[in-house]
Amino acid sequence: MEHTSVYGWKWHQHDCHDENLHSLISTNKGCKNWLKHVKENKTNYLRIERDSDGDPIVRGSLIYKQDPENQEDFEVFHYYIRPKSFITVGLDLSRISGDYREPCDRLVIEEKTPVEGFMHILGELINHFLDGIDELEMKLKKLQRDVQRNNHTTLLNSIYDRRIELINWSDLTLPVHETMMAIKEAYLDEVTETFTYKKITTRIERTVTLLSHYRQDIDTLLNLEEVLSSHRGNEIMKTLTVFTVIFTPAMGLGAIWGMNFKNMPELDWKFGYLYAMILIVLSTLGVYIWLRMKGWTGDLLRGKKNRNHFD
Repeated sequence: MEHTSVYGWKWHQHDCHDENLHSLISTNKGCKNWLKHVKENKTNYLRIERDSDGDPIVRGSLIYKQDPENQEDFEVFHYYIRPKSFITVGLDLSRISGDYREPCDRLVIEEKTPVEGFMHILGELINHFLDGIDELEMKLKKLQRDVQRNNHTTLLNSIYDRRIELINWSDLTLPVHETMMAIKEAYLDEVTETFTYKKITTRIERTVTLLSHYRQDIDTLLNLEEVLSSHRGNEIMKTLTVFTVIFTPAMGLGAIWGMNFKNMPELDWKFGYLYAMILIVLSTLGVYIWLRMKGWTGDLLRGKKNRNHFD
């Protein structure tokens, strides 16, 4: 499919690799390498060159959709930008256009130059990424509420899932950012002073800022869960240690009177059983009081009236 702008430049849009692509760029440097990448459906590839007239050419490939749960499930498109035209292969704009946004095809060919038209496509990609990041934001807010209210160990899996999702959006955004930098490198003031360039770079900066903020949020949640898990483990070990120490006299006395020696005078005592029970209780209480006086029991053996995050 070929779109012609009112300014005279052309956008050649192809669904897949075909022979017409070779005739469009056969005289340009590096065309064979680009066609090879198109044919093999290579991912995230970028080159800057000059044609025979010294004009800049930017060519490459971009992943524009990817399943966070399966990194091998992705969709890629290929682009070839020249001063008077540009080519895209494998780009389905219906897959990334939001219901509330204007059709991207018409807006692309309304731009003054092919470079600005392509930058508009990159801006549409960023809009699509922002839609996904907005959904991630809602999931993070729910996750933060769950951490505050429930604080159960299964939340670690949820935090891990959100982190993988964030990495996915970061991996999609970074190549678009790199492509904009390559366009700036190739065309310099010719594009950097245009409204489209300033708009798209600002949108990319906004996306990168959001990703950085949510990365910090997830790291904070992970650190919080690690602290809480460590605290719970320490509390459990301290509790078990205190109980072990408290009942050590009882276990020691029980071990002594559980022996089977022939001469054990306590066996003939009339009130030996009562004495043994009293001794066990007193020794247990003595150890407990000693631990309390030392302050080593803390609040482990106290009832907790108010729920807190470290229960």
